[in-house]
Amino acid sequence: MTKLRTALPGIAISGILLATAATPAIADSSAAGNSASPSATAAVTKAQKLSKLKSLTGDSNASSLRWSDALSLHLGNKPAIEKYRFNWSTNYCNSSPDTLPGGYDFRWGCYRHDFGYRNYKTLAGNYYFKRDHKLRIDKALLRDLNTACGYRPWADPYTPSQRKKLKEACLKTAKKYYQAVRATG
Repeated sequence: MTKLRTALPGIAISGILLATAATPAIADSSAAGNSASPSATAAVTKAQKLSKLKSLTGDSNASSLRWSDALSLHLGNKPAIEKYRFNWSTNYCNSSPDTLPGGYDFRWGCYRHDFGYRNYKTLAGNYYFKRDHKLRIDKALLRDLNTACGYRPWADPYTPSQRKKLKEACLKTAKKYYQAVRATG
């Protein structure tokens, strides 16, 4: 009975691979390393791409963590994320400062914001992007920038009153960035 229990998962997987003809795709991916095979990338529909994109660009801490995980997968060229063929290019905060006095770094938020804008404009088109997605992505930017303004180093070189002023300036700047993307973006 024990042998049967350990053999069943292997038999089931073999049957699934045989039934779905996925064996060539698996063989291709192992021969090519970590890159996604053409047959694996073709399987992702527009609806699946939009769903994944929404999960990575939401206005929540969970979405921010999912985006961080996806970025790590992308940097590792992992098929789990590469199959979506997202545009990962960024110019961070355009011509606005990416970092502020006090160690506040806006690059992370600006990168995720660029990711959302670039991919939704391509997938949904500009009209649907503005109608259905822009506000959520802009709010996510504000959340990410406000999170960056919460940074405080373990050994803070600033006095508490200096840190308070720096944080207030950071939050004001985050709000200005948000207002700018709401007005233009």
